[in-house]
Amino acid sequence: MTRNCLTLIIASLFVGSQLSAAAPTLTSVYPPGIQQGTTSTVKMSGSWTSWPVKIDGEFPEGLTVKTHEDAGVLEVTVAVNLPSGPYYFRIYDAEGASPLIPIIVGAVNEIQEEEPNAKPGEWKTIELPTVVNGQLKESGDVDIFGLNLKAGEKVTLMVTANNILGSPMDGILQVADERGFVVAQNDDERNIDPQLSFIAAKDGVYQVRLFAFPTTPNSSIGFSAAATYIYRITASKDKFLDYCLPLVKSAEMTTVKPMGIGFSDEQLDVGVALNGHLSVVGIPGSVAINDFDGAVAVLTTKNAEAAVTEVSVPVSLSGVLKTKAEEHMVLLKNQTKDSSLFIKAYARTIGFPTDPIIQIKDAAGVVLFTQDDLSRTERDPEFSYKIPADGDYQLTIRDLHRQGGERYAYRVDVQPTTAAVKMSVDRGELLKKNENLLIPLTVERTGGFNKEMLVEVKGLPEGMTAIAAKSEASGDSAKKVQVVLKGEPQEFSGPVTIVGSYEGGSIEAHYLVKNSALTRNRFWLTVLPAAAE
Repeated sequence: MTRNCLTLIIASLFVGSQLSAAAPTLTSVYPPGIQQGTTSTVKMSGSWTSWPVKIDGEFPEGLTVKTHEDAGVLEVTVAVNLPSGPYYFRIYDAEGASPLIPIIVGAVNEIQEEEPNAKPGEWKTIELPTVVNGQLKESGDVDIFGLNLKAGEKVTLMVTANNILGSPMDGILQVADERGFVVAQNDDERNIDPQLSFIAAKDGVYQVRLFAFPTTPNSSIGFSAAATYIYRITASKDKFLDYCLPLVKSAEMTTVKPMGIGFSDEQLDVGVALNGHLSVVGIPGSVAINDFDGAVAVLTTKNAEAAVTEVSVPVSLSGVLKTKAEEHMVLLKNQTKDSSLFIKAYARTIGFPTDPIIQIKDAAGVVLFTQDDLSRTERDPEFSYKIPADGDYQLTIRDLHRQGGERYAYRVDVQPTTAAVKMSVDRGELLKKNENLLIPLTVERTGGFNKEMLVEVKGLPEGMTAIAAKSEASGDSAKKVQVVLKGEPQEFSGPVTIVGSYEGGSIEAHYLVKNSALTRNRFWLTVLPAAAE
C-alpha cells in the first residue's frame, strides 16, 4: 500500500468521525418509572457520539441518576420519601443536548410486563396496587394481565403513554370477564390515553387488555405496535389519587380535597413537590397543581335551596359535572361598564373528558355571550368579554354535549384583562457553531401592552456576546424578534436565560416541554469549538 493511499484512508476515517458527531438524542427510557425507595437501571432510546454522556436534570434531594458502565444504561436511585410524579432530565455532551424527557416516580409496586402474554395460559395475575410498565413492540401486539377480584370490588386503571411519555400510540383499554366478554372499555379519557373504573360483578379473574393504533393514521388495518409504544398502567382497588379540588392552589389555601376511588370527604395538606405535583405516601397517582394569584372557589350543582355563589375577580373556579346536563353558576359581583374580563377554561388540556361551554348572562339570566371551543383542535374555551353596563353578571359552565360523571371536571379562571407580555422560543436546546447563532422569538402582547422591550441573553460564556433585539410597541418586531449570538469562545455547555426588559418590569422567555403543557425558561446552550466544524 502506498503512503498516499494510507494517508487518504486515515484522512477519510477522520472526516467520517467528524461527520458522525452530532448532538445526542433521547426519546425515552425503559422502564419509564421506578418505585420510591428502590434503585434500578433504565435503558435509554436515542443516540450519542460516545459514552458516557452527561446528565442535566431537575432532580431534588432523594433522586440520583447516573450513567452505568454499559452504554445507554442509567442507574436511578429514589429515596423512600421522594414525592411521586414525573421528573425531567436531558443528556448532553460537547456536541449538544437532547430535549427534556421524564422519568416517573411511583408510590407502589412497579413491575415490567413479560412476553408472551397475549393468549390464555401466557398472561399472569398481578396483586394490587401495582404499576405495570410495558411496550407494545410487535405488530398486532395485545398485552394482557389478570386481576383476581371479589364481587363488588371497584378498580381504577390508568394508562400513561402519549400523555407525559410521548409514546406515538392511541391506546385502547379493556376489561374482560373469565368468559372473555368485555365488561368495561375506554380509549380517550385523558386526551388519547385511556382510563376507566369498574366494579366486579362477581368473584373471578378479570383480564386487563391493552392494544393500540398509531396516533397518526396510516393505511394499515389492525392493531399497531413499535418499540416506541411505551406505557404505564396504574392499577388500584383501594385508593387512587386521580385529581384534587380545587384544581389550583392559592397562597391562602392549606388543604385540598382528593378525588378518586377510596377517598370520601378527606382533606390533604397542600404540599406540592418541586416537580409541581401533589402526592400521598403509599397511594398511587400524583396531581399537577398550579398556583393562582387570586380567590379560589369550588362549584357544585345550583339548586333552589342553595344560595348563588358570589365571587369577586380575579377568581379560579373548579368543579365536577357529575350528572348529565348539570350546570354550574357563579355571580360575578360589581362589574364596571367597559371593563374587560379574560376568561380561560382548562379541561381537555389537563386530562379530563369535559368539553366546556361558558355563557355570560345578565343578572336576570338573559344570555349575552356564549363560547365553546377555542378552535377546531382546541376544545377548551378562552376569550375576553367587555362589560356592557355596571352590575352583576352570571357565568355558567356545562358540558357541550350535556354529559357528566366523576371525571367531568373543569377549571375556569376569570381575571381582569391587564396589559401583559410573553416571549417564547420553539425549542429549549441551542447550538452555536462557527457561524453566528440566530434565536427567533415569538412575542405575545395582550391587554394593550404597548411598551418597547429589549431582549438579551444572560449567562453567556466568556468570549461570546449577544446582539440584543428590540421589540417595538407596534409593527413586525412587536410580534417577532431575533437575538444573535456571536463570538468564538471556548467549548461550552450549560444553561442560559433570555430576558426581555421594559419600563417597569422584565420577563424571561420560555419554551414548551415536549409532550406536556409544561414550560421552562432555562435554555441549554452548546458552543462547538472550531475543530468540531
